[in-house]
Amino acid sequence: MFHGELVYRTHSIRQLMNEALSLVSKPTRPLLLILATLAIIAHINALSCGWIWDDDSYITANQLIQSPDSLLTIWKPGAFLQYYPLVLSGFWVEHAAFGLQPFSFHLINVLLHAASAVMLFRLLRAIAIPHAFWIAALFAVHPMTVESVAWATERKNVQSMFFALASALLFMRSLDASSHRRLGFWLASFMLFACALLSKSTAIFIPPCLIMLALWTRRDLNRWYWLRVIPFFALGIASGLFTAYIEKTQVGAVGGDFAFTVAERLQLASRNFLFYGMTFFVPLEQVFIYPRWNIDTSNWILWTAAIVDVLIITRAFFAWRRTRAPLLLVLWIGAGVFPALGFIDVWPFRFSFVADHFAYAAIPALATVFVACCAIVLAYMKRSERALDVTMALVITICIALSWRATAKYANEETLWRDTAAANPTAWIAHNNLATILLGQAGEAITNGDTAPVERLAQDALDHASMAYELCPSEMTAAVNRGEALRLLGRNEEALLSVEDAIAHAPQLAQPLWLRGRLLELLGRDDEARAALLAAAEHPTDRRAEVFARRDLMRLALARNDYAETINQCKRIIDLDRFNADMIANLGALYAASGNKQQGMRELWRALSIRQNFSSKAVFTATALRYVQVALTTTLEPGELRNARFLADELQKNAKGDVSLRYLQYALLLANGDERARAEIEAIEKGARAAEATAFADEIAQFLATHPPATP
Repeated sequence: MFHGELVYRTHSIRQLMNEALSLVSKPTRPLLLILATLAIIAHINALSCGWIWDDDSYITANQLIQSPDSLLTIWKPGAFLQYYPLVLSGFWVEHAAFGLQPFSFHLINVLLHAASAVMLFRLLRAIAIPHAFWIAALFAVHPMTVESVAWATERKNVQSMFFALASALLFMRSLDASSHRRLGFWLASFMLFACALLSKSTAIFIPPCLIMLALWTRRDLNRWYWLRVIPFFALGIASGLFTAYIEKTQVGAVGGDFAFTVAERLQLASRNFLFYGMTFFVPLEQVFIYPRWNIDTSNWILWTAAIVDVLIITRAFFAWRRTRAPLLLVLWIGAGVFPALGFIDVWPFRFSFVADHFAYAAIPALATVFVACCAIVLAYMKRSERALDVTMALVITICIALSWRATAKYANEETLWRDTAAANPTAWIAHNNLATILLGQAGEAITNGDTAPVERLAQDALDHASMAYELCPSEMTAAVNRGEALRLLGRNEEALLSVEDAIAHAPQLAQPLWLRGRLLELLGRDDEARAALLAAAEHPTDRRAEVFARRDLMRLALARNDYAETINQCKRIIDLDRFNADMIANLGALYAASGNKQQGMRELWRALSIRQNFSSKAVFTATALRYVQVALTTTLEPGELRNARFLADELQKNAKGDVSLRYLQYALLLANGDERARAEIEAIEKGARAAEATAFADEIAQFLATHPPATP
């Protein structure tokens, strides 16, 4: 009996899938293709965009998506800053397939957005919304969607929207399905809703929308309908509460920036609601970080938005008996933007209360309002239906052009923050992040030995960091960036004051302590520097700052010729990063320099055995050369001799004609009893003296002196 039931259910699922596919009827297929094409055209430039802002924490520097065995860990709450495991799992698969190149990540964002436009059209057609094609087309191309599509990390939005619309479509399908298929459609809808929440919890707009869909289609809200909807509400509320908890406890949405009274939150919500409607209707400019407006409940002018919102809702309410559309549309928009209205604290409120990607879930509703308004105005002007098609075609064309313009800022992170700082000079985070980028460029220039642009980059960084500090004195990173820029400019005393200001604002953080130690060292105050670096190194949570601090402690100890302390700090760093080949090589060199050559060779070989982890080929080559040089000064085991000879041969192969490497090859042979190498070494010494390479020749002579011919 169980087997028969299983076969029956399997057959039903297949029929369910076939019916779901049949939703795309032949007459609408060209329209679906046009919608997808419009979405791709509007966002085609996103395919050439790079990484921006928090793409590093989500993708490029996220070990969870880069480790081959972390797929299950992704689903563990607390494993990542936010709990969106379905998005991270997708990133994990993409990284495994395509690596860390942004094209595939942007391509999938574009395709998901296009698929959502198609899904929206099918849903609107299913509930008989007029002008469904134009509504879906406007959603597909509107410039307010660019932020979600062109920003790789906002896969959260586009993926959640796709699953949410698919869930709503199948839920409506379940209402009209035959009795033996109804449960299958409902389960599929509920599972898709769960997928939407696991992509981003803003999908909580779906449960209230299911009620609104019933009201629009004039279905009876009986207890059976409520029994179908209540599980959606339960799961959505649980997801929303969990996300709010994560925002406060892990993301950091706490403190004075979020201390609002009930009245202040009402004022904020009314302004946010009106802002998204006005920005959608007049999308002249999309700013990545909009100005963070002031909230002042004593200023009655700032309550204007609340008055307008109340008038809109009241007008829609009194129109209910004549037409349900206005109130349902207002409620739909409210459900879409509710998580970003201000009733729930989210970390980005630190620098702005609104963002285009906050409104992504509400854009289908806003598009519906826009098209409906156009239809009403044209009907009032007694224009034909053709006039709406012409008007909307023009609107779509303009929106595509605006979307292209909006996408340009996402080319790379520096372009994004420069555009943001120009459009919103009060955006402290834009100035601060620009300073960070410029300091990174200065650091790379120094590493590459190109000191020419360092002063210019440091000065530019100082200007932006100072602006960020002026706009937000409590932001620790602004003071840190300012201090680092001053250090690069040689103004160490001023840099120290800036870093100490950062410590005063954030005494619980390790990074400013590390920077203070480094500046004290530059100022010659080594004892104070060591104390500050030890405090940073012993910080319980910041492992990155600990590594940097222990590197500096190594340098201070080495300057004192304290090999024991230097080795101890080096080992502590390796404990934190056991596959750091550069640091293991340093440990080997330290052991060898302190006289423990056997242990030094073991550590050097350990580093060489994980050659793929070296920071560069040059560091690997230097480590291989160090191993051979140490091998020349000690008695070798047979295995060590083989290793040394192998490395010497490989070095010679990669640098043909290098006489010093050829000398090392023969010196290894002679040091281990092969007298046939002596003649070759003497010839190399003679050639070096002839070429006036006196230091090299003296080195060879000293080696020969310490390895005299064996007495007959």
